[in-house]
Amino acid sequence: MLKISLHYATPSTINERNVLGRLDIAYARLDATADYKALMFITGVGEQAPIRLEKYPRWSASIWDLVARVVCLGLSQTEATWPAELPYVRKCAFIDDMTAVIEHCPDGDDTRRAVVATAHVRRSHRKGHYTAVFTSDLHAPMQSTVFTHTPLGLTPWDLLTRAYAWTVHERFELPPRPLLYTPIPVQQGDQSLVPLETVREPARTGVLRWLRKCGLAPTTLNGVSGPCVTEAQFVEFLRRAI
Repeated sequence: MLKISLHYATPSTINERNVLGRLDIAYARLDATADYKALMFITGVGEQAPIRLEKYPRWSASIWDLVARVVCLGLSQTEATWPAELPYVRKCAFIDDMTAVIEHCPDGDDTRRAVVATAHVRRSHRKGHYTAVFTSDLHAPMQSTVFTHTPLGLTPWDLLTRAYAWTVHERFELPPRPLLYTPIPVQQGDQSLVPLETVREPARTGVLRWLRKCGLAPTTLNGVSGPCVTEAQFVEFLRRAI
């Protein structure tokens, strides 16, 4: 399970008193392309209708891509940001600092919570002008250029998804849904092996962590300097690793 909290604060000052909202994401069906169920809470509004994201390819993109799509479904029932790219207005609603934190709770166990990603959206030199930084434990940090968001009423979750979209490709639209990542194996004798040097993140680090958790070790391939996994292991990782 993922637990996301949204705060009116900098990363160093988040606490229970500055929570803007919460989002819980869990599996409805675990597979390489998984179904997710989620509940969103907005401070001052309450719990929203249950959310469902179907056939999403696991280990194929940043965890923020998954979160952004779930948030969009919760806000507008579509896998897309709210359509309006608002013109600049002087009397807009704004926020100075907003921080989101993603925690992973294995098997829903709160005692084993671990922070796996953060985002910080910060007001720039003018009202309605922001920059954002998105981090995760499986990707390098992503830093945005300055972007503008000038609504008359601010919806923090909407600002978060717009900040993510702008950070990724400088547009207020989500990028295309990722395709299931399936690297090309190499044949060695009667084995099909996947060299991990050819596997992109987050799958590369994810499969190594999964092997350690299962008490397994990567193998080697002639002519390849780094570790490898069998094709069967990689498929099982895509289908079962959490």
